[in-house]
Amino acid sequence: MFDVDLQWDRPARCGSQPTVHILRVRLMPTHTTESAQIGLPLRLALALDTSGSMAGAKMAGAAAACRAILALLRPQDSLSLAAYGDELRILLNSMSGGVEAFEAGEAAVIALKPLGVTRTDLALDWLLKALPAEAGTLPIALLITDGIPTDAQGRPLTSAVPLLAQATNLGDNRITLYTVGLGDAADFNTGLLVDLSDRGRGAFLYSAEPESLATQLRARLDLAQSIAEPEASLHFTSLVPGVQIKAACRLRPEFLPLTVLGAGQTSELTLPALCGDNSTDILLSVTVPPPDFGEPLGVHDILQIRLRAGNSEAVGVAALVYTASYREAQQLNVEADQDRLHWETNTYSSALARTSDSRRTSVLLADLATSARRSGRIELADRAEREMHELQPDGLLKPHNAADLLTSTRELGAN
Repeated sequence: MFDVDLQWDRPARCGSQPTVHILRVRLMPTHTTESAQIGLPLRLALALDTSGSMAGAKMAGAAAACRAILALLRPQDSLSLAAYGDELRILLNSMSGGVEAFEAGEAAVIALKPLGVTRTDLALDWLLKALPAEAGTLPIALLITDGIPTDAQGRPLTSAVPLLAQATNLGDNRITLYTVGLGDAADFNTGLLVDLSDRGRGAFLYSAEPESLATQLRARLDLAQSIAEPEASLHFTSLVPGVQIKAACRLRPEFLPLTVLGAGQTSELTLPALCGDNSTDILLSVTVPPPDFGEPLGVHDILQIRLRAGNSEAVGVAALVYTASYREAQQLNVEADQDRLHWETNTYSSALARTSDSRRTSVLLADLATSARRSGRIELADRAEREMHELQPDGLLKPHNAADLLTSTRELGAN
């Protein structure tokens, strides 16, 4: 069971034009459920890039990460493991956690020999097949790579659209997709890996030093074992004509852009899995119309929000204060406004990982520094300003810096 707490960033000042507000929707577990204490059974599928460029330290780091995962599996969990290069080879098929799985997985990984190209399409296709729907479990897909996706002849793909469609299919099937960029960020496409994990409602992990990957994956499994509800959604009903939800994201436990479906009076939002021991915070950008002529000021009910999580429901009504006073309209809800700034910061860092325009790079860094400073993230603001003075000769961020900055900002809500 979850409670719903609703907070606006500020009141609405009356005028002739609509105003835009941030609404924080906090989903709070009413108590630590038994499933959260035990953790839902995990169904893991790991696709490991074994192309020729993985030879050496990267392959050793990936092997250590696989062993770390195998060591953390409980008897109720299972792991499927595949290696992909020119083709895909299934190494483990739904093996339950325990000594036998650890020994079989370790032997399979040790025997791997990096060779060939990077058929990411084969890996994504297998991840979906390896995780069929199973009630009461948490399916997690892991894609580890160090390079650019290629076709069968080893040529870089000219379009990412098919890969993005595959990742979307994983997310639509309630499979959480984590993508891992391993080694030098100049060798892989950070923006693409982020887009894939966003479509799969997961996260992008960056492991510049291959030996650090095991630690990151352990943290992800710890989080997965606290999930209480794998399937949840928010349903919105506008209580005032003209209310529109323009954008959404999850800020806590970690930033993730979300897509609102529907328009008009009703819309909905499919949520990532909900933790049973910590709150989940969703931010909505809401356009609110001015009150009708002659309508009194004060508190107005704007949105009804219904949470559906498993077999339970919780309902809240977002009431917004309308005021004619400029001073009152500037009385910010400090926490909600800080969360808005964290959202802005993540928007800028995501764009930085994708841009190849030097002028846009400078603007994005300046905007990121401003948002970070206004939200009290002084160290992050200083870092962005330093990056502005240390750009490459082409005016762009170093790939490592762009990837590292993005992963840092996505953790702002947790800090």
